Parts: sequence; structure tokens; C-alpha cells
Amino acid sequence: MIEARRRAYLEALGFDVWIARPAAPEPGCLGVRAGRGSTLLVCRRAADCNTVLAGDLARALGGDPLWSWIDPAADDELEYFADIVSTRLITRVLLFGREAARSLFEATPPATLGSAQILEAPGLDELATNPAARKVLWRRLQSMAGTGAAA
Repeated sequence: MIEARRRAYLEALGFDVWIARPAAPEPGCLGVRAGRGSTLLVCRRAADCNTVLAGDLARALGGDPLWSWIDPAADDELEYFADIVSTRLITRVLLFGREAARSLFEATPPATLGSAQILEAPGLDELATNPAARKVLWRRLQSMAGTGAAA
């Protein structure tokens, strides 16, 4: 029997129908895409990593950055944010959007976590449509130690 029809049948007989929801990822868990560099880029969803802007950012930063996202799917490899920073020797973290920052930190993100500098940036959607936001981000990246970005 089709699941919807089966539920309707049970409800018609007066049974309470319970539907299992997929377990939500634990706080601080991120979906992770392979990368070997010392820069961690945190965005909202996996699809954000595949945009033209994301590719441009990765090339500008250099060093094969590690992409992660706060809204993982059931089949994503999951890792805790703090574990990623410590075990992969991350020295720079870019949080794209307030949602990414809020999901990992209760308040404003700290300036550093272990040996990693943390920078909160506008979301990738805003950066894609707002040249002024891109310019501000570029200046902030240049001020971070070791970005390798040229003036």
C-alpha cells in the first residue's frame, strides 16, 4: 500500500499516526567537502559551494580551502566545527552569513578559536549581488595575517 493511503486508512479507523522525522544534526555539526588547505569556509548549504562566486573565493584565497555547511543532508559526512579546526590545523575560518555564525556560536563569534582566526562575512547570496559587500570582504581578508591576497 502507498504510504499516504496507508496513513489515511489508519486515521479513518481512529488510530493516531506517528511519522518518524529524520534526526536533526547535533549543534556544531557541519557537512564537509574535501579540502586540504588551512582555510575553512562555512556557508549555509552544500549547493552554495558550487557557485561561481564560491569558486572565485577559493581561487583568491588559494591553498585548496575546506568547504563546510551548516545545513547538512542525511548523506553528508558530518564533523564537529571545533574538531575540524583542531584536527585539520585550520588557521582561518570564514563564516558566510549571520545564520552560519549563529549556528556555531551563541553570540558574536570570537576573533580566534585555537590557532584559527575567525571572520564573519556577508552571506554568499549578498556577496553575489552587492559589489560594496565584496569590496569590504576583500579588504578584511587582506588584513588577516597570511591570506596571500595581493593588493
